[in-house]
Amino acid sequence: MSSAKPQLFEQTSQYRHWRFTPTSLAQLRAANNKQGVERVLQGLREEAQVDNDRNTLETRISEATNNLLSPEEELELIDYYLQVTVAYARMYGKGAIFKPEALNNIKSTAVNFMKRFYLHNVVFDYPPKSIMLTCFYLATKVENSFIKIDDFVRPLNDVVDKNKKGVRTKNEDILDLEFVVIQSLQFELAAHHPYRPSYGLYLDMQAYIENNLLKEVYDRTQYYIDQSLFTDLIFYYQPPQIALEKNLDIDMYLTQRFEARSLELLYPILDDIQEVIANRINASVVDKKEVKERAALIDRKLILCRNPEKNPNSKLYRKKIADRDEAQYVSDSGSE
Repeated sequence: MSSAKPQLFEQTSQYRHWRFTPTSLAQLRAANNKQGVERVLQGLREEAQVDNDRNTLETRISEATNNLLSPEEELELIDYYLQVTVAYARMYGKGAIFKPEALNNIKSTAVNFMKRFYLHNVVFDYPPKSIMLTCFYLATKVENSFIKIDDFVRPLNDVVDKNKKGVRTKNEDILDLEFVVIQSLQFELAAHHPYRPSYGLYLDMQAYIENNLLKEVYDRTQYYIDQSLFTDLIFYYQPPQIALEKNLDIDMYLTQRFEARSLELLYPILDDIQEVIANRINASVVDKKEVKERAALIDRKLILCRNPEKNPNSKLYRKKIADRDEAQYVSDSGSE
């Protein structure tokens, strides 16, 4: 007897390579953080050799050690910039740069990319403020909403110019990191999220739920999906499961659409999803100013514990670039 054919989602790279348990995800992040700390300290030792200054080395290592971010602080900073990503999506939406129906796809894919990126990298090497924009721009391409880099950057700089504060974004700030991001995503750019299946469920439910209630259910589902973007649910469950918010008066649909045995397996999943999203909603009640100040504090700590090998402003980075260019020049000269 042949085994049952896998569901469509189970055949995707997201299912095969980007699914975790809460425990395995926490262990992965802790291990990445530990390795990142080791790279920071090693980079500082190498940079001290560039200056040949032991006093500077001791001072810098002391500063870095006192400001090293924990895995929890890394996550907190990443989460803040995920929120900024969603805010940028609204900004682009108001500017009619992307079609409204495309924005949810772009937004969720950008968030997905950023979450995946930091399963293989740490903020010591790549601060999320930079990675965020590259993930967003890459998402526009993946979701068939590509725009020129000049048009993408212009609204960002318009905000800086209007507020007369902040740093303008250059095209290369985004483009120079594109391959780094794609490589970290293991060249797997298909991102599946709950928005698409939520609309499919909306259509399917029309035969089971009264229209006025169904419209309310669908609108509330979009809100729950928005909140789910800031959780790790996409690493635990399938997108259609996240789109099935159990607390939205859909029992009639579920009992008629699924067999009893399937519901026995499905309900615990939906209960967990509901709990995670409810916790996220409760946590988001925190004052936005407080969240921003906390992120700024972590950002300031990050400045003192950046890995100099990956920091374009460090002497070690500039020396390695110069050494590489010189080696390339010698190689090219020798082949003539």
